Amino acid sequence: MKQYPLYNPDYYDNFSALISGIEKYGDNPSIEWFDRSKERHNRSYRELCGDVESLKRALIQKGLSGRHVAIVSENCYKWIISFLAITSSGGVAVCVDIEQPDDTIRQMILQADAEMVIVSPTFHQICAPLLQQNEISSLCVMSGEASEAQQSLDELIKLGESLVDVSEPAIGPNDTAAIMFTSGTTSKSKPVMLSHRNLLNNASSSIAAVDIKKHTFTSLPFYHSYGLTCAILNGLINGSKITVNGDIKTMVRDLLLSNPETFMAVPLMAEALYHVLWAGIEKRGEVEMVRSIMKRRSKLMKLGFNISDNALVSIKEEILGRLKVVITGGAHLNPELGHNLNAFGILVIEGYGITECSPLIAVNRNKFYSFGSVGPVLPGCEVRIVNDEIWVKGPNTMKGYYKNPEATAEVFDGEWFKTGDLGSIDRNGFLTITGRIKNLIVLKNGKKISPEKIEELIMKIPLVKDVLVYGVNTGNSADDVKPAASIYPNPDAVQGMTSYDILEQLQKEINKINITLPPYQQVQMINIREKEFAKTSSKKIKRYSV
Repeated sequence: MKQYPLYNPDYYDNFSALISGIEKYGDNPSIEWFDRSKERHNRSYRELCGDVESLKRALIQKGLSGRHVAIVSENCYKWIISFLAITSSGGVAVCVDIEQPDDTIRQMILQADAEMVIVSPTFHQICAPLLQQNEISSLCVMSGEASEAQQSLDELIKLGESLVDVSEPAIGPNDTAAIMFTSGTTSKSKPVMLSHRNLLNNASSSIAAVDIKKHTFTSLPFYHSYGLTCAILNGLINGSKITVNGDIKTMVRDLLLSNPETFMAVPLMAEALYHVLWAGIEKRGEVEMVRSIMKRRSKLMKLGFNISDNALVSIKEEILGRLKVVITGGAHLNPELGHNLNAFGILVIEGYGITECSPLIAVNRNKFYSFGSVGPVLPGCEVRIVNDEIWVKGPNTMKGYYKNPEATAEVFDGEWFKTGDLGSIDRNGFLTITGRIKNLIVLKNGKKISPEKIEELIMKIPLVKDVLVYGVNTGNSADDVKPAASIYPNPDAVQGMTSYDILEQLQKEINKINITLPPYQQVQMINIREKEFAKTSSKKIKRYSV
């Protein structure tokens, strides 16, 4: 495969310009969703832009231009128009992580100095005390009737429809558009200030690199920069129809109902898709045939032929419809999964990003990719490797952490943002992530172990659902440590086995892995977990909480 010319998307300096720009898509469908009874709902680009403009005028009339407004809601159409109206009115959208405990949700709102909160019914009771205690000035409910002290989003949209002469503020590309919180895998979440240029340039540059097709499906949380930039903003800029899902329980159902070309996902979602595919194969009674084809294809791959099989593509089309592309990020993707889905004509495109970079830094392309890597660096973005650490410079790097200049200074060296991730770039320009600095296990002889590499090997054991490798103290000094593995077994795979049986079987498998590793990297201790690990919104283990 050879690198090929970039695509040519539109670029916008601010969100007001974005809304004006996407009006050209007119009556084409923009956002689609399904309710609990499977009924399909959708809004055209004309309707979406009208709703955003009306809500924007209402926010300006109420004096919220330039103010911080929090959104506390699951994925839905009203989350999207709220974000676009806040940012295009010159305000700052505070994107709150709803998977956090109640107190943390309230703390995020206060930490970002939000004056108004737009909230869905699900989270109303969590946010209402902030209004009662005068810690926010107003609360806007997305649906249902609002009390006297509150407002209804529908009423605000109606108010905006009646307003004509509203003075719109000037918005600069470097003005803050959003405050988003880091995922917090190794420490507490930090509020990140992202400008209009940060988000919009990153969204357009992602389209320049990847053909996302004209119908995408996403269940990624919008409060996360991956879900917002790579699933919503780039879809709107591209004029795509975007099917959104707000409940992971109905993700597969909605995916099949919508029949998209592209699925925006994290690796766990891609794995779930593969399970759905195989469940369909089993239902059709074609397991042996498919396994035979996959075995033959595996031999061809060793000879350098990595192509899909027509028979498998036909099976995929009957089970998963016209799905052609799965774009993943947020966590490491098992290369084997990429190869397996590719056999069925589904290209898995892995990318790499971080909230502070809006988030995308590198991504594989439709016709230029390498399974196991996260692809070439995004156009307009620069990457250098300094002592194995990935540094980034470009229009996507954040303005800084909100009200925390000390933490901001720690992660910048001039214009270069220090990601804290370890990686390398090969001669073809593909970036590979090898670990995270904060996760390194440092031995007293000075040697360092990247736990992610060992975790990848252990995850191949059928009994393992999740694993975290860490350093355990084995001597008198603090740095006398050895690698240990905390394992959450796959409940389906260990059904009927005793704890002793599970441990014995895991030890045998890890002994096999240890033989392939240098002595200092070999796992010395296994801990079996009874409960799953706590995870971030992108399904990465929260290491600091283990």
